[in-house]
Amino acid sequence: MPFSISGNFKNCERVSLRNFEKHLGIILSENQTQLQQHLMIRRALQNLSGSVSVLSGLSRQELLSFIFILTQFGDIIRSETPPEYLQLESIPYVIEWAKGHYMIPMEILEHLAHERIFKDQGYLFALIPALSIKEKKSWIRWIGVDFEKGGDRDLNFEIYSQCRVLQKPFLGKSLVQESEIRLEQIWPRGKNEYIDWFYKGLSTFYYSMEEMSRKEKDPFLLHVIELIKSGKFILKRLPDTYGKESSYSLVGTVEGNTPQLRETIFQWEVERLRKDSLF
Repeated sequence: MPFSISGNFKNCERVSLRNFEKHLGIILSENQTQLQQHLMIRRALQNLSGSVSVLSGLSRQELLSFIFILTQFGDIIRSETPPEYLQLESIPYVIEWAKGHYMIPMEILEHLAHERIFKDQGYLFALIPALSIKEKKSWIRWIGVDFEKGGDRDLNFEIYSQCRVLQKPFLGKSLVQESEIRLEQIWPRGKNEYIDWFYKGLSTFYYSMEEMSRKEKDPFLLHVIELIKSGKFILKRLPDTYGKESSYSLVGTVEGNTPQLRETIFQWEVERLRKDSLF
C-alpha cells in the first residue's frame, strides 16, 4: 500500500522526492514534525490549479501509467508491471520511494478523493470517504481488523488497503456485470430481516451484510456479499425524493474491476498496525 510522505520522507529516493517538492513549491526537512509536513503538503496541493489541470499536462502514455497505478491501489513495482505503464518519472504525483518501487502518496490520494471526477468514475479511494463513520467501522470489523487507533482518515486508508488483499483472488472478475445496481433489486424491502434492519435505520449496511454472510445459502447472493466485503461494489445513497424513503445502490469500483498484479508484500505492510510510523 502507499504511505504518507510526511513523517517518512527520508525513506524516499532523494531525486524523486526533490521533483515532488519542486512541483509543490515546498522543502521538507527533518526539523519539521510529521504534522507540519502534512499540513505543508496539504496546503500546497490546495494551492494548485486542480488535479485535472495537472494531469492534462501529461502525455497520453504518462496519463495511462498514472491511471494504472490508481487501479493498483496506489502503488506498483517495476518488475511486476507491464512496460507500457512505466512512463512515471515525469508524473508529479508519483514518487519512486525505493529503486523500482513507485507510489501515489497518501496525501495525494486524500487530495484526489475530493475531486468529483474520481468519484463519478467510481474509484474506491474516492468513494470510501463518502460513507458514514458508523458504516466504515462496521465494514472494518466485518473484514476482521481490530482497528482502534487514528481517526476517520486512517480508517479510510485501512479499509482501502484491506480491500486490495480481499480483491486479489478475484483477478478483477465477478458474476455481476452491471456497473451500478439498485439495492432493492437484490434485496427488496420486507423480504430479508437483516437488510430490513438497515432499511429501517436499526443497523448499518455493512453490519447487515456481515450477518447475512453467516445465514445466506444462495450461492449467487453469497458471491454478491463477498463482492461488497472486498470493495468491488460499494454502497451509495441516492438523492432523496420528497415523501419517499431513502434509496441506495451498489456501485462497481474501478479497482474492483482490475486484476491486482503486485505479488510482493513488504514487511512494514504486515507490521504497520503495531507501529506509530510506517518504517
